[in-house]
Amino acid sequence: MDNNSGAAPDPLGHELLAARVAAIPGTLAGMLDRPPGPLAARTLASTRFIVTGTGSSEAHARYLAMLINLYSDRAAAYLPLSGFVEPAPGAFAGKTLVVFSQGVSPNAQIALRRRREFAHLVLFSSTTPAAARAAGKPDRAALLQGLLDEGAELVEFPLAEEYTTLIRFVGPMAGYLAALQFAARLPGGRAAPPAPELLAGLLDTKAPQDLLDAMTRLPSAWSGGFNLVTAAPISDFSQNLACKFMEGVYWPCPPISDFLQFAHGPFQQMNASPKPVVFLQGGGAAEAEMVDRSVRMLQQVGLAAFVVSVDAPPLYSIFGYEAALNDLVLAVMRRLRSNQVDWPGKGRDDLLYGFCPDL
Repeated sequence: MDNNSGAAPDPLGHELLAARVAAIPGTLAGMLDRPPGPLAARTLASTRFIVTGTGSSEAHARYLAMLINLYSDRAAAYLPLSGFVEPAPGAFAGKTLVVFSQGVSPNAQIALRRRREFAHLVLFSSTTPAAARAAGKPDRAALLQGLLDEGAELVEFPLAEEYTTLIRFVGPMAGYLAALQFAARLPGGRAAPPAPELLAGLLDTKAPQDLLDAMTRLPSAWSGGFNLVTAAPISDFSQNLACKFMEGVYWPCPPISDFLQFAHGPFQQMNASPKPVVFLQGGGAAEAEMVDRSVRMLQQVGLAAFVVSVDAPPLYSIFGYEAALNDLVLAVMRRLRSNQVDWPGKGRDDLLYGFCPDL
């Protein structure tokens, strides 16, 4: 996907990213057409999960924790990767470790090295031993093969080797569906993957025209920061929606507030330092009322408010929000000519990105 010989030059990576966005509906339709097989016996027997991931994988990990807690009789907790650096005697015993990492990054390997403190390991990744060997990463291939030989479960999702650019579009979207398909296969799980026609409609969601115009015509009004406001449970796993602006156009990552949290500090701070607000509105009368009240509250003090509406239950609306903000971020990238190939700080992050201490 990264190497199209004969293709027009793409020095900023925008055409590559546009092609990846265009491939998402077909990629996810393929995941529904070819659903994964049964889960391993040790996975099926798991009742308590510790779930982790960073970057876009944090959103996947938090999404799966929500699915397990609200749509099954099992329990899950999210723990950031730094929680695995130091020993935690007895804290992980009897639990299943779930790690999300599209490329099995060094940071993700911190958690993987703690796997023997758990009863079982499930790894969600786009990388397989064969893919890692083909990419010239024999150490990563050996690690993955070793995990499989030990009895770990690998849940594979697209897109392997989604590199070249800083921001990723396919893996973040596919990771949500992989989490949903996993949760649906747990015994007694009440979370079902969306019907193909529902998913296709969600993936066709576009950014509202007023928001698109506002960001592309006057990006300076947004580059100093803005706020995202949404309802639970979306507010707990919408990190990647905010990170799109940080990774795509290098703006400050917008803070995320729950609707009812918004009146407990964020609104007051915005009166002191005015910034736009984007509301994510799902289906249902209660959310509609909260959006209406919030927008009127902002209008009373002269603050800009925009609404991205996805008429779907929280189980599925994340796909619509992802699609709308992909559309939006790509348009702003083009407007600002954001360089996604030679991004700021490229190659200078290894002190932390490559951090994986010996245990």
